[in-house]
Amino acid sequence: MKNKDLQEIYFRFLNLVRSVEELPGFPKLDATENQILNEVAAKWKQGERLIVSDAIAMREIGSPATLHERLKQLRDKNMVTYVIETDGRKKYIEPTDTALKYFSQISNCMIQAIGK
Repeated sequence: MKNKDLQEIYFRFLNLVRSVEELPGFPKLDATENQILNEVAAKWKQGERLIVSDAIAMREIGSPATLHERLKQLRDKNMVTYVIETDGRKKYIEPTDTALKYFSQISNCMIQAIGK
């Protein structure tokens, strides 16, 4: 496939994502929230869970205060939930059904972009 064709697919994908993001009820995420959600989901998909303290320590994404606030916002948007184990000392972050639906909608944009 030529570079021009690949670029066209990518730009179709971006346009599809933008149109989906404007739908009522679609979660509005900023770049930091999106990065955190992707990290949480990637770990979850590998059968692991991200601990809140580890998420707040991801300095490449933002400061601890920013990350703490963005985690709160993701919880408020029903994109992540905290799971507390029996000892109560660790809070694990997991994607919610809303987050999984979000990923499905974005994936559908990829499939549509390739299919045209």
